[in-house]
Formats: sequence, structure tokens, C-alpha cells
Amino acid sequence: MIDPRGEQPVYLQVAAQLRARIESGEWPPRRRLPSVVALEHEYGVARNTVLKAIKHLRDTGYVYTVSNWGTVVKAGADTITVVVMAPGSRAVVREATAQERERLDLAEGAHVLVVEKGGEVEVLPAETVEIRGPES
Repeated sequence: MIDPRGEQPVYLQVAAQLRARIESGEWPPRRRLPSVVALEHEYGVARNTVLKAIKHLRDTGYVYTVSNWGTVVKAGADTITVVVMAPGSRAVVREATAQERERLDLAEGAHVLVVEKGGEVEVLPAETVEIRGPES
């Protein structure tokens, strides 16, 4: 709960709650945070307060922002995404496009894994993915 009369500035209270959601796994790495408007309504604070909270998370390394797309949870160096390949799905490794590098916070020349499953396509940084077959 946000306490406007609390000891800590409101933007730091919001940042702490957002950070807790990231650390709990509710918002996993490479996932966009809800929009600023959605966060304003959820926490009952002003737009500038949400923007300051996001800036604080960016400055402390929890998120990064992609212009015209949103704020994304940063992946830790030890974060591995497990992809279970079901029958009918396919995966391809290729060099990331400029837009993918920006969205996923990747270096020039990095590769991505493109996974097609059940009509959906997901693009993941190749070095952070473990591929598994369906469980028996």
C-alpha cells in the first residue's frame, strides 16, 4: 500500500513494489511492464510519480526502456529460459535484427532463438535459452 505521508517518497514506495513484483517472478525477464497509465491507476498516483519510479528501477538495473515500445524487465546474467518443444513447434536461431537487439537489450551480432508454438511466435536471446523436448 502506498502511504503519501510515509517516511519514504511516494515514487520510491512505488519503485519498491514494482521491484518486488520483478523479484517474485510475476514479471519475468524480457517482459514488458504494464503501461504507465495502468500503473497510475493501479497505485493511485500521478504519472510523474510512476515515471520517477521507473527511472529509479532503470538507474538501479532492474529495467530498461525501449522508445515507442515500453519498459522491459532486464534479464540477469544467470537467467535461463526453458523452452519445451511440443509436437508441431519449431525453433530457429538467427542473428537479431536491430529492433530485436533494442527490445531485448542485446549487443551487436547477438543471436536470437525464434520459437513458433501453437500459432504464437516468441523471440528470445539465444544464449539464455535451454531447449527441452516434451516430458514423457
